[in-house]
Amino acid sequence: MKATCFNAFPPRRQLTRACLAALTGLTAAGAAHGADGFFEGWEASGYLRGHISMNLDDVYLADPTRDGAPKGDYQYDLSMVRATGKLNLFKDFGTSQLGISVRASHEYETRYLKDLQEVADQYAATDLFSNRQRSSVNLMDDVYNDVDLREFWWQTEVRPGTTLKLGKQQVVWGETDFFQSMDVIHGYDFRWRSFLEAENEELRKPLWMANLVQRFDSVDGSLQLIYIPGRMNPADQRGNSYDVEGGRWANTPNRGITFASAPFGADVPYNYDHSKADMDDGAYGLRWKSMAGQWEYSLGWFHGPAQVPVINPNPDNPLGVGDSASGRRFLGAWRGEYNSPRDSTVGELIFPVIDVFGITANRYLDSLDAVFSVEASYIPDATYNVGVDAGEAGGCAFFPGFCGIVERDTVKLMLRLDKQVDLSRFLGTSRPSFLSLQLFDTWIPDYKRSDEIVNLAGFSGRTKQHSTLLTAILGMNYHNDRINPTLAVGTDLSYGGGFVIPSVEFVYGDHWRIKAEADLFFNRRHQDRALTGFNDTNLFGYFAGNNQLAVRVTYQF
Repeated sequence: MKATCFNAFPPRRQLTRACLAALTGLTAAGAAHGADGFFEGWEASGYLRGHISMNLDDVYLADPTRDGAPKGDYQYDLSMVRATGKLNLFKDFGTSQLGISVRASHEYETRYLKDLQEVADQYAATDLFSNRQRSSVNLMDDVYNDVDLREFWWQTEVRPGTTLKLGKQQVVWGETDFFQSMDVIHGYDFRWRSFLEAENEELRKPLWMANLVQRFDSVDGSLQLIYIPGRMNPADQRGNSYDVEGGRWANTPNRGITFASAPFGADVPYNYDHSKADMDDGAYGLRWKSMAGQWEYSLGWFHGPAQVPVINPNPDNPLGVGDSASGRRFLGAWRGEYNSPRDSTVGELIFPVIDVFGITANRYLDSLDAVFSVEASYIPDATYNVGVDAGEAGGCAFFPGFCGIVERDTVKLMLRLDKQVDLSRFLGTSRPSFLSLQLFDTWIPDYKRSDEIVNLAGFSGRTKQHSTLLTAILGMNYHNDRINPTLAVGTDLSYGGGFVIPSVEFVYGDHWRIKAEADLFFNRRHQDRALTGFNDTNLFGYFAGNNQLAVRVTYQF
């Protein structure tokens, strides 16, 4: 079992340095306040949760023993049976506070997951380049089952108006949970459930850091400074984690194919030691938050690893494409540095260190009886993969995007309108409903079509100068908020496709919550065409074949 805090099985039955530091801090705090007083007066909360999802599509899973033919029919198969427990502990000592949060998850291996694992083992049995044996990822133990120390922090008021928070924690910047523009401090783990989990704190990767907030009451403002030590945080806890292990949320048609999972010897391993993408380096940022008339605004800057990794191509590509004879531009290794084995890899995943400058603002608009929010960020020299055509189509690399990395300034913009709408006359709701409209845009000012920038290396179409997404969420309430339906819809205005997610949550007393939802994705290309049309696959093409029903039962305390 993978465990952030400890490994539960031999031969690595030991505490990590992070947990040891946490336990040392807990012991010191207990000694400082006296053993009897320290262990009294704690506030406990948390939940026990069961999560089940079922495929609505016949998911395409290639059988390597039959030249990539579909391995089976998985429509209406269970894709996830997951149990999760979370415990939060909090104590206020008067001048300081202590918070602890632990979460454990365990899954049942469904028939669908067993077949995913079997295909992963078969693909891994023979290396693509040298016919050497290599190990595959154990999806259950290395990806899905998890024991995690989510939070362990101590907070105190250093002096009036100055608050210091030390330890493992989450710091959220920005005006939206859906679009990461300024919310860039933490990475997200999208491997066990991509895109769909409503509570971002469940997917966000907490980090050990120092978090200092200085209030300036005379101008109704505050200045926040954070520092994240690199070596104290495991490298794989920084930046987003996507399903490159071939699990249930791998991009179509990569289910069962392990691309990157060092140290398992995959063809595209992670490299955390690139000089311009070194996870041992610290990260830091500051944010000013205040009021200007009726506007609440913030100004922020963050310096650290990018959330989204890029492929650093192997300059000695063992597949034989990418050389000058190909006739296509091959940029080679980024900044001339490549640290993975050159005889057995086609590239490596890196998280370049970037700077993000941003501004957020929101206010109530009397004329619309709504709250308007805006968020904008500027990333100088953001990194992108290039190369639209694959090698067999005359491209410079075997996969789209593996031709190299270019740096282009990028601007991200979010506009949101939140409004209460009375639908009781039409839908019989018990009170006004909540409507949220959000527009997201990513703009590359110095865009050149000839760069052949792709949205995601591997299976992706060409990026446009503007990538725009429009979403709407309508939340309704019935029976005194005991029955709460929600409808979320979105459309990709640049590349086509979209989603519709109807859901309903039932509330039983103070403890029980039952949520059922349907996750429906639409795209111009069907998953069966992915192998022949991967040069034109974009955001919702990645989710092809992932239509599903999901039910979540929670007992909260």
